[in-house]
Amino acid sequence: MNSVLVVHLFLGILVAACAALFVWIRLGRRITLYLVSLQILVGIALLLAGSRAPAPHYALALAGWGGYMGANYLSREPDSGRNVLVLTVLSSAMMLLAAYIGAAAANPA
Repeated sequence: MNSVLVVHLFLGILVAACAALFVWIRLGRRITLYLVSLQILVGIALLLAGSRAPAPHYALALAGWGGYMGANYLSREPDSGRNVLVLTVLSSAMMLLAAYIGAAAANPA
């Protein structure tokens, strides 16, 4: 296993932990968004190096990333608490599913 993939897997674990535990406050969402952005950049490096994952892994990761960006934007608006919560829950579910698919692809049984 190459070192870039190992970094991607460890970042994935960190992103999954943040998606489950840390995104419920504004600062946590922002930090998670930065980590996901870094994770996507490392994933692009892996793609350029020839590594592949199932298509849902990419789609869920990008959709979750966009959801966190939307939740971060909405959190600045007054009376948007419910919308932010729904978007955060959906984004976290997408991130956790993307992490599961990616881990399963990296370690085939």
